[in-house]
Parts: sequence; C-alpha cells; structure tokens
Amino acid sequence: MENKRYINQLHWVFDLPDTAGLDSGGGEPTRVMMIYDRGTNVTRFELLDRGLPEDLREDISLWLHNNTHVCDALNGQA
Repeated sequence: MENKRYINQLHWVFDLPDTAGLDSGGGEPTRVMMIYDRGTNVTRFELLDRGLPEDLREDISLWLHNNTHVCDALNGQA
C-alpha cells in the first residue's frame, strides 16, 4: 500500500547559484521565496534581493514560474 503525501501550503526560501551572475553588489546570494497554495492552485516566486532592478526581478520570477515544478521542489530536485 502506497502512502501519498500532500502539501497544502508551502513557503520555501532558496538561493540562486552564483553562476546566475546576479550579484547586486552586496556580496550576498540572490535569495528567492517560492509560495505555493494547493487550494487556490497558486505558485509564486518572489526575489528578495531588492538591489536588483524591478524588471529583472520580474523576469526571473516569470522564468522560475514557467520552468520550475512544485513536485520537483518537494522532492529536492529544484
């Protein structure tokens, strides 16, 4: 018998790799927060590095949304 795990809400913070070339000058990695809500079927990415221009943060968030799957994140593959 298989036990299935369901996540209803998830807030996950992770750093983009240094190879992304997004150093805003602060020396800290570019940190991202993923917000997932199963009930409303919403997955959202927010770049927490306010040193990056708004349009670049929006572009990266959109790319992450289009190229990242919640299942991968839950299984440690993101």
